[in-house]
Amino acid sequence: MDYLEYLRRFLPCTLETLREYTSPEVKEYVRLNADEFKGRNPRDKGGLGKQVEFYIFGRLPNPNRNPDTELGDIKSTHIKKCRDGYCAKERLTLTNCGSTTKPETLQHLLGDLEQNKLYPKIRTGILFVFFGDEIRYIVRYDIEEIGKEIILNDYRKIQDRVRTNTVSQSGQTYLHIHPHGSKNSKTRALGFTNKFVTRIIAHYCDLELRTCGRSLVF
Repeated sequence: MDYLEYLRRFLPCTLETLREYTSPEVKEYVRLNADEFKGRNPRDKGGLGKQVEFYIFGRLPNPNRNPDTELGDIKSTHIKKCRDGYCAKERLTLTNCGSTTKPETLQHLLGDLEQNKLYPKIRTGILFVFFGDEIRYIVRYDIEEIGKEIILNDYRKIQDRVRTNTVSQSGQTYLHIHPHGSKNSKTRALGFTNKFVTRIIAHYCDLELRTCGRSLVF
C-alpha cells in the first residue's frame, strides 16, 4: 500500500498518535537520531514540518536544494475556521531564492520557471494539514495538475520586480516572493499564498471551493 494512503487511514489524529503507525525502520531511525534532532531546535518557525519530516519519514532536516522525497518536499500547514467555511491559516514557504542586498542572487528567477533549479521545490510536495493539534488531511500536490498558468502569471510579476529591483510580494495572488528569516531579514523566499494553499487542499480532498469576499474557502 502507498505510504501516504496508509497514513490517511488513521486521520484525523495528532502527530504523536500517527507516530505509532510508522514502520519499524522509521521508529529505529528516530531512536538513533533523537538527540541530534532535538539539538537542531525543532520548535523554530517551520518546526512542525521538521517534526513531520523526522518522526513520520525518518529524515533529519537538511539544507539540500533537492526535494525531501521523490514526491516532493514535506510541508505542513494549518487551516482555520473562517466566515462560511475553512481556509488555510498561513502561506506556505517553499524555498529561499536570494537576497535583496545581493540582487545578483535573484537573477536566476528571470529564466523560464520550468528550467529553474528551484522548480522541483515549487511543483510538487507532500502537505500535512493541521486543524488545531490534529492532522486532518495528507495531500500530495502537483501544480501542473491544478493549473500551472495561474502560477506562471504570478511568476511573471515576480520577474518584473526582479528586473526593476523593486522586489516585494505586492500584486501576486498565488505564488509570491516574500521575506524569510529573522525580523528585517533581506533573504527572500518563494511561497504559496494562503489562498493557493486553500485551493490545493480543496482540490485534492474533494472539498467544494467557494469565493467568500476576497478569500477562498471550502
